[in-house]
Order: sequence, then structure tokens, then C-alpha cells
Amino acid sequence: MFQVGHSFRTKALLALVVVLSVLVVSACVPVTPAAKGTITVGGKLDVEAQLLTEMYTQLLQKAGYTVNEKLALGNSIVVFQAITSKAIDLYPEFTATGLNQLGIKSTYDPQKDYQAVKDGYESKYQITWLDMAPLNDGYAICTSQAESQKLGITTISQLAPKVSQLVLASPSDGIAFIDGLKPVYGFDTSSFKSLEKVDYSIGFQAVSSGAAQMVVCYTTDGTVKTQNFVFLQDDKNGFPQFHPAPIVRDDVLKQYPDIPSILNPLAPKLTTDVSIQLQAQVAKLKAGGTSVTEAVKQVAKQFLQSQGLLPSS
Repeated sequence: MFQVGHSFRTKALLALVVVLSVLVVSACVPVTPAAKGTITVGGKLDVEAQLLTEMYTQLLQKAGYTVNEKLALGNSIVVFQAITSKAIDLYPEFTATGLNQLGIKSTYDPQKDYQAVKDGYESKYQITWLDMAPLNDGYAICTSQAESQKLGITTISQLAPKVSQLVLASPSDGIAFIDGLKPVYGFDTSSFKSLEKVDYSIGFQAVSSGAAQMVVCYTTDGTVKTQNFVFLQDDKNGFPQFHPAPIVRDDVLKQYPDIPSILNPLAPKLTTDVSIQLQAQVAKLKAGGTSVTEAVKQVAKQFLQSQGLLPSS
């Protein structure tokens, strides 16, 4: 019978030890996803949009993508032009903004509005809307608590008969949505005593100083309460809802078909209250001397970790 030599057995045993050692070491070392490609993610200027952009970026990086992030790239017009010109691959957009881009009126049914922008962007721009979040960052009418008590109003229906006596302060992007209230509440911007077009933060100052009585505000603005202002209840649903979703060029999805499975799990985690809380966290870090960009990165990471979407470091 053929006898296996001592040297052969020794070499085989050593080889087995090496293999086992490699397996043990491999089991102890975290696995880093293989690089998949480069994706350019853009975003709008406000803190909420920056948080969404940063979350998309971190989730894609976790999945193995190299991300070219253009945080705070510009306003709605700028980022839309960027995606249609292929300067960026995806960004967070809002349903009512999408309707406005398509020239479609809101149905005031969030799901129908979402389907309308999803179908419209696909057919007109070859852009896909991924899952939308329950977060509603829409427009509202705010006033100071003192003014609300003075006028005896807490709803837009109660405001309607008084608008001719009142001054409205609004950022330029809010005017069209106030005008859109006419079929529902019977007034638009021309119905007010006067309209003051101001930067967003200046509107609150105008009401506080008495230069205006009403201001157009955003539903996720956490400073409304801290400034002792109140939201007038949109009791007849006159404002369309703004639900965010990642929008991605079809040619990018064709190249990287796993993007939806990476980003869609974030959608149900994003509520209006969550947005307000995250923006407050950014503001707190900023007040402590942290740059807005760094604060956004920290808050986005902590939130994703808290939701189990990123591993804890």
C-alpha cells in the first residue's frame, strides 16, 4: 500500500492551519461592501433638504457607492435643471413642487398627487419617484399668539372674512400657494390690505413689529412655536401637501437597480415631527459653534443609526 510520507503530511497540516487562520481572521474583520460606482446626489438649500440629501448620501455609501455630494446645491429650479441636464443623478423632491413643475393642480389627496407626479415625471423627464415619506413640509399661514387672540382666530376659515383688514408677509415661493386658496377659502394675496414680499425669517419679524399681521410659514418650521407663533389650522385642506421622495434619473436606475432597495426603507421613518426634531438638533449644534454642514452630517448619521439603517460606530 502506498505510504504517505512524513513531509507530505506535514505540508498538508500546515496548509490546513493557514486556511483555518485566514478563515478566523476573515470572520473577525468587518466586511466592507465592494465599490459599485459613483453617484452624484444633490440637494436644496434649506436645512431639512440638506438632512435628506445627507441621509441619501450616507445610505448609498453604506451600500458601497462612491457619492459625489452637492449639499445645498441651490433652489428648486437649480436642482431640477441639474438633474435634467445630468449634472446630478438624484435629489430629494416634494410632491407639490413636482405638481407645480408639471403644471398640474393638486387633488388634495396625497396618494393621488404622488401618483400624478410619478407618472408625469416618468413620461416627461424619464425620472423615477421612489417612495414618499409621511413627512409633510407644506405651506401654512402663521401669526403671533397675541395676534391670534386679538383677532379671535385659530383657523383659516376664521381668517377669511378679515383678510381685507390685514397685511400678509410672504416669501416669494409662498405667494402662488396663497393664491391657490381662493377656490377653497374665497381669498388670495390680492384680497389682503397689502402683501409684503420678504425673506422667510423677515416675515416673522414683520408680524412681531406690527408691520404685518399674517406670515406664510412652513409646516416643519420648529421655530414657529419657539417664537410664540401659531399655525392657523387649514380646516378645509386648501394647501396641497408636500411629501418628500428621492427622484432618480431612469438611466441611473438602469445602471444601479438596487438604489430603490437602499433608499426606500428610509421613507416611513420620516415624519413631520421627526423633521422638526432633527432641524432643532442642527440648530443646537450650530449655536454651539458647529458649522451647518458638519451639524447636518452628525444629525443625519445619528438618526440613521437610531433607526437601524446604519451600524452604530
